[in-house]
Amino acid sequence: RARVLLQQLPPQDCDERYCPDLAEEERRQLRAFSARRRREALGQGLACPVPGPCHGCPCRKCGRRLNKGDPGISASRLGDQFWHPSCFSCHFCQQPLVDLIYFQQDGRIYCGRHHAELFRPRCASCDQLIFMEECIEAEGRRWHLEHFCCLECDVPLRGQRYVMRSGRPCCRGCFESLFAEPCQACGDPIG
Repeated sequence: RARVLLQQLPPQDCDERYCPDLAEEERRQLRAFSARRRREALGQGLACPVPGPCHGCPCRKCGRRLNKGDPGISASRLGDQFWHPSCFSCHFCQQPLVDLIYFQQDGRIYCGRHHAELFRPRCASCDQLIFMEECIEAEGRRWHLEHFCCLECDVPLRGQRYVMRSGRPCCRGCFESLFAEPCQACGDPIG
């Protein structure tokens, strides 16, 4: 349960103590972002028997009927509607959110991780939200400027050629010396 909670609600998304390298302006933005999310979108889905007045009502997600006394999930921020326990899940990752914190946006339910990513990109290296105006976008992911580095030698790769290795960028020099296959004819690495 603890591992699931850390994945669904990363502490660095709501507490600056988990983000030691943030500049003061980024800290201010994180505090404001976190406060706004708590105020506007945070809720907890509660398991309870479906009450009599909701007998026969459709589940908000799947549309199948909920009967009086069936296990149901109530989400106060989303009105007097119910879900089947298996239907009360993050719109993006489908992870169950029964008796956990959820966030709502435009009538949809999200875990904390994916709700935050609706508004801010997440660094592929450190897993923190990016509050800087500039970031690097490569391979369909985003990085803080200082985190887009070679996985072997940590040289910054901004504006440089690189090769992706195990989902992380690698500079040409490290790739050729450590991972490239040698040419059978001349012995030089095949870049």
